[in-house]
Amino acid sequence: MKDLKVLTVCGAGVGTSTLLRMNINEAFRSFQLPFHVKVENTSLSRAKGATCDLMVTFESFAADARKCCPDVIVIQNLMDKNELKEKIGEYLKSKNII
Repeated sequence: MKDLKVLTVCGAGVGTSTLLRMNINEAFRSFQLPFHVKVENTSLSRAKGATCDLMVTFESFAADARKCCPDVIVIQNLMDKNELKEKIGEYLKSKNII
């Protein structure tokens, strides 16, 4: 598989999406995938013009995120590493990656 590009999305693209990016990177590393996963944080307005394989965001941004990217993970708590790992695992399984 080619590299995987992931965007973490929040309103301004600064604080929350940055914290989410760090935790998402850690969660992806735990799967020891045989390809590179590039995770970037951005604002919802910038995400609308971006190309990615997956967006990770919150319920309040989910509808708009789905208009930009077919694969969206909606999280409840950006600090809950178990939730992140579980939802990323579900995504990877749905794509037959793991």
